[in-house]
Amino acid sequence: MVKESELKKHLNSGQFSHLYLCFGEEKMLVKRSVELIEKKISGGDLNEFNYHVFDNESDLSEIAVCVDMIPFMSEWNLVRINDLDVDKLRKDDFNDLMKIVQNASGQTVMIFAMPTLELTAKTAKAQMKKLISYIDKNGICIELGHRTGLALERDLCKWAKAGGCSMSELTAHRLIMNAGEDLNRLNAEMKKLTAYADGAEITPEMVELLVSKTAEASVYDLFGLIVEGKTDQALSSIAALFYQQVSGVYICTVLSGAYVDAYRARIGAEAGKQSAVTAEDFGYKKRAWVLDKLSRQIRSVSTGSLRRSIDELLTLQTRMVTETVEERIEIERLVSRLSLIAREHDDD
Repeated sequence: MVKESELKKHLNSGQFSHLYLCFGEEKMLVKRSVELIEKKISGGDLNEFNYHVFDNESDLSEIAVCVDMIPFMSEWNLVRINDLDVDKLRKDDFNDLMKIVQNASGQTVMIFAMPTLELTAKTAKAQMKKLISYIDKNGICIELGHRTGLALERDLCKWAKAGGCSMSELTAHRLIMNAGEDLNRLNAEMKKLTAYADGAEITPEMVELLVSKTAEASVYDLFGLIVEGKTDQALSSIAALFYQQVSGVYICTVLSGAYVDAYRARIGAEAGKQSAVTAEDFGYKKRAWVLDKLSRQIRSVSTGSLRRSIDELLTLQTRMVTETVEERIEIERLVSRLSLIAREHDDD
């Protein structure tokens, strides 16, 4: 299995493979990698004589015919197969597919692309694993996983530069906090920001002005308003969330997650651990920044208050899934109670 940087070096060398497989969780990266492969091999000339695209509904016999074609006025014959669910093929059809792959013309490049099919090396079953193994040994196989943490921040800075602007990793971090880690959404937000910045630096103020927050980010902001005693703003935030048709169950669930994160940050600090160590202990991996942020927000909140708040949240969560309740009224009452609890300083 190759990495993205290795794929680019391979393609820049001009020593192309006859087999490529691009798959993984990050669909935008899958699409970009396939487009890069096609562009490099074809020189940008993808025409109907030497470029053939198939999908999961295509007949294997049609694929076999195209794979055996001799390119017309071109060095390569490209055959791209999108989202072929290999594990759902009948055994005979899978064997036929493997014969096609193994006996393809020496001037043919086969590209298996999974731009929408949910597939990872871990979720692949027997037949797909066999195809992955064969292409990994005889061609180029790349799995594109989710970007997280510092790697994602640096990617965003590169996108800003490609758009003629500059952006610090701190601003990139703010963008991720607002928009989440989905690359398709981040790509759309970056286009908006680079257009607005118009060659200048993209600032945190621009991110706050232009980037719509995810529901999760808004609920985490709600947590901050509660523990900082800004009850009126917290209630206004709830109104905005319900206006966006975010369910009370979702708000309660994510808010519970924020309190659990904060409690973990607190007990880690009380045990004398750095937030990075606490994050590793609880499996946060590159999300140590979550604990850093929440630690600052709960400085004036006692450990006992955090425990009581979690109890309140769990009680409401249970009611919301077992009874019919007026969600908005219940969430507003909850936030009012949590605001009062946050001001308590006993640890009984």
